[in-house]
Order: sequence, then C-alpha cells, then structure tokens
Amino acid sequence: MNKLIKFPFKIIILFFIVITTTSTSIANDTETQQFRNWLIGFNTEAEQAGISSQTLYNFMKEATYLPRVIELDRKQPDKVKSFAQYLKAATPASKIKMAKAKYKENSKLLNEIGKKYGVQPKYIVALWACESDFGRNMGSFNVLDSLATLAFEGRRADFFKSELINALKIIDSGNIQQSELKGSWAGAMGQTQFMPSSFLELAVDYNNDGKKDIWNTKADAFASIANYLSKSGWDKNSAWGREVKLPKNFDSKLLGRDTVKSLSEWKKLGVKNINGKDIPVKKGLEASIVKVEDTKNSRAFLIYPNYSILLKWNRSLYFATTISMFADKIGN
Repeated sequence: MNKLIKFPFKIIILFFIVITTTSTSIANDTETQQFRNWLIGFNTEAEQAGISSQTLYNFMKEATYLPRVIELDRKQPDKVKSFAQYLKAATPASKIKMAKAKYKENSKLLNEIGKKYGVQPKYIVALWACESDFGRNMGSFNVLDSLATLAFEGRRADFFKSELINALKIIDSGNIQQSELKGSWAGAMGQTQFMPSSFLELAVDYNNDGKKDIWNTKADAFASIANYLSKSGWDKNSAWGREVKLPKNFDSKLLGRDTVKSLSEWKKLGVKNINGKDIPVKKGLEASIVKVEDTKNSRAFLIYPNYSILLKWNRSLYFATTISMFADKIGN
C-alpha cells in the first residue's frame, strides 16, 4: 500500500472505483456504477473538508453500496403501534429489572458522572437501556457504507453526506479503526447510538485513555450521555413531568409544547394528578401539556423543560415519554 500512495491520490481512488466489483446479490450493475460515480464526486468534497488521504484511501477501496439500508430507510410499518404497545415493547418487566441491577452495579460511576454533569443517573441508565440494550445491541452495519449509501440515494443527501464526512473525521481522530466502526443502518453508533456529528460535539473521554470510546467503555458512554443532556440545558433539580388527568371541559387548544403556563395556572384550570389529587406546585416551574396520541382518550402528560431535551435526543413523543417513565421506574 505504501508504494501505491506514492502515486497521485486521486488516481488511486479512481483506480479502486473502477476495479472494485460488487456482488450482483448486493446491487445491480446500474446501481453499482452510479454509486461508483457518486464516490468520485464525494472524494473531492471529503478532501476539501480536510479528510486525510490515508483515511479516504481506506474508505474508497472498501466502500460498498448497501441496498438493505435503502430498504430499511423506505420501509413503512404495516401498522403504527399504540403508545401502550410501544411502551410495553420498550420497557418489559425484564428490562426494568435489568436496569435496576445495572444501576446498582454501576452506582459509584453513575453517581460520580451524574454529579459532574448535573444529570440524575436514572436518565443515563434509561437512555443506555433503550438505545443499545445496555450496550448489547449497537448495530452491525458498517457505518461508512450505510451513510454513503444514504447520501448517494439522495432523499436526505446533504444530511447523510455531512454525517459521512463526520464519520471519516472520527476515524482521522484515531478514536476508532474503520473496520470497527459499526452501528445502525442509519449511522447511529455505540452504546449511546450517537450520530457522527453528536459524537464529534459531545462524546467524552471520561477515563482519560486518549479515546472517546462509546463502543467499549461504559465510563465514556455514560459521560457522553450525561454531557449531551447537560449541554442541552438539563436541570438536575427538576423532573421531566408527570401523567395528569384533564377536566372534561379542558380546551384542547391548550395542548402542545407551545402553550406554557405555571403549575398554579394549570391547577386552576382543573388539571389533576393521574390519581385525582392536586398537582404539586413548584414556584418558578413552568410546564406544557401534551397527549402522546392524537385520540380523545390519549394519555396526557404535564411536561417540564427536561422533557423537551429528551425530544432533542429523539423527536418522538413516544420515545421521550417512554424514557421518562422508564427512568422513574429505575430509581430516584
């Protein structure tokens, strides 16, 4: 390889794109050729973004179009789950039991990180559990190939092209080898399931070994989750919210995160705890009310600012509410 690198780098890249073959079981000839042509243009952009010649060389010679990624990206569920179904699937009794055990097992480290970043450890554990099943399911897709395939496909080309360049920057930084960069079909990585851009901005080398290792090091993974929440404005002195019972005459126009009122104002409007008791009033704390489903009988939740931070992590109301309720079951 050293002899090859003595030649002009672009010639080497073009050489690999021309001679590399892709199994017909993976992609047809047209898709393969189009993908190769796309790589030529991407190579120029990556060079301009400062990706090293060596990293680009290694990426280009191995780059593979993955039709399965496109299939997963376009796939629509046959039936949208109800929130009850989603919650049950995401937080079965066995996972709650394991989360409590993992919390206890890692309590010293979690409490240390929680104190440093101002994040209650139960939220770190809840995100760890739901994102990667405590690090046991981080995804088996080649992240570079997944991102290249999605960028080439074009529906969200700018986003995935940017994430691909960020992933190459991660390799350039020495945090992980190309062959070890595995993740979800959409490019989410590690025990935290960070996209490359989130990794570059928020991943932490907590154990100070010179690498931000969200794949194999729990300390780095926990601290990275905590850092994400902290940098997003997490309030350690506040919860996420609570499930509530709305009065029969409640004005539906007040639903949604755009309507923000003090807890005392919601109390005056007849909003109650789910058990029928008055909601507790905390001075200075404001909240909104959301329903997780667009149905008359949907469960309603009084949400505080921390809930919106969970929505920044994942924009799904199902996800944010599930993480919140799961955290409450894990610990204080």
